[in-house]
Amino acid sequence: MAWETMGARKPGGRRCSVLACEMGSMFGMSWWMWFPGLLVLAPVIVFGTWAVSRFGPRTGGPVRILEERYARGEIDAEEFERRRATLEGPR
Repeated sequence: MAWETMGARKPGGRRCSVLACEMGSMFGMSWWMWFPGLLVLAPVIVFGTWAVSRFGPRTGGPVRILEERYARGEIDAEEFERRRATLEGPR
């Protein structure tokens, strides 16, 4: 390939190609070089997921919304009981 011939000569007469320089792996990165980065990245992802689920906006369920409407006086007790029975279904 053309990129293999573009390398420079290392001491001892060995050629160092442009993409890999005798590191033994693709682009010079072996698994152990990725490991520290993953050790840092995994906790960041876990913390971000936890923070969003803990402090993110909460919408509440339909019964909770119904309770809030009843507490504000938007609906009366009879309508509240009727709608709650509809939402919760037969028991």
